[in-house]
Amino acid sequence: MASKRKKKMAQKASRAVDDKMAARRDAFNEALWKYGPPIFVAVILLTAIFFIFVYEPGNPSAESWNLEESETGIMYNSDDYYGEGVTLVEFFNSRCGHCQAQTDSLNEVYSEYKDRINMFAIGGYKLGSNQDSKGDIASFKLEYGLDFPHLYDTSGDLMHDYGFQSYPSMVLIKDGEIVYSHSGKLSAELLSAEIDKHL
Repeated sequence: MASKRKKKMAQKASRAVDDKMAARRDAFNEALWKYGPPIFVAVILLTAIFFIFVYEPGNPSAESWNLEESETGIMYNSDDYYGEGVTLVEFFNSRCGHCQAQTDSLNEVYSEYKDRINMFAIGGYKLGSNQDSKGDIASFKLEYGLDFPHLYDTSGDLMHDYGFQSYPSMVLIKDGEIVYSHSGKLSAELLSAEIDKHL
């Protein structure tokens, strides 16, 4: 008799626990349906407000490089220039008419800003079936009287790593981030105005 009574008490206690758990599940589900949608909408609204009015995405980081100067053979590493200050980099092809026409503007900009910015031109890329060699880049530099370093990209990929497909293209880099990019010929006045924004 005692064992039967214990068994019944145990079953009764188990049913009581099950009833309590069921009641808690029902209460949770009810609260979820009651408060869940408003909370979800509030989270979406707050997230939208954050991205519209508060969040400011950073500028893309500039790809690093270690390249040889076409005329002197000196090696230049971007890590020595991108960390601080402003650096102007032009991507060009020696046979590109717009690149040739751009040289006067770049010479003017270099003369005005050489003590305040770093400035490089990088070549070694294709135009049609022709790809610039180190000699082509050195000859271009000498022919147009360019005084800033003209580097040779042996991989031919760096220009595309910066997102460019046409010549001339250029970027301004400040503290390791790209703050301005442009494809096509640019006057000295417009380029100078852009540089001034970041000095």
